[in-house]
Amino acid sequence: DADQAMQSLATGVSGRVRLGTGATACTYLLPQALAGLRARYPELEVVASVGNTDDILRGVEHNQLDIGLVTLPAPGRNFQVVPLMDDEFVAIFPEATEPLARVTPTALTAQPLVLFEPGARTRRIVDDWFEDAGVAVRPATELGSTEALKEFVRAGLGCGIVPRLAVTRPGDRAGLRVQTLTPRLERRLAVVMRRDKP
Repeated sequence: DADQAMQSLATGVSGRVRLGTGATACTYLLPQALAGLRARYPELEVVASVGNTDDILRGVEHNQLDIGLVTLPAPGRNFQVVPLMDDEFVAIFPEATEPLARVTPTALTAQPLVLFEPGARTRRIVDDWFEDAGVAVRPATELGSTEALKEFVRAGLGCGIVPRLAVTRPGDRAGLRVQTLTPRLERRLAVVMRRDKP
């Protein structure tokens, strides 16, 4: 039995990997990556769960998750952090609205804002962008889902700020006008694992 078990391991990668990630990366980044992984390693089982960065880091630290795909920073001496990609934030507007000459914090606060819910790392990054410009932000709506945020904007309930990852594919942009932010705003996504875990 032991010999058969070892032979099955020798034929390829197998087992279970527990992955934690944010909702945006889970929706727009992981499906293609996991499809490629499954094609290469059909015996590998990937269990993905969605949460905020702090919860994912706690899960990796307590060995409830094997890998985290999170927005940096990821503080902790026990973590091995591998930066994966930079993801720029963009403003989204209903498609029929006139484009702004420059999408600044001041220009955005003159309109109803649809933003991520408080407490999320993404929301903190956006709040800091407004604060650095000396602008107080008071969103009309706060949501926990990128897709819900986009639907509210499509319906004309305001403008929003989302990671560009959420509007990269043509279908993701339908009914929306996308503009870059001034000054530029971005986040860095990284893969986080425990240093002591083989």
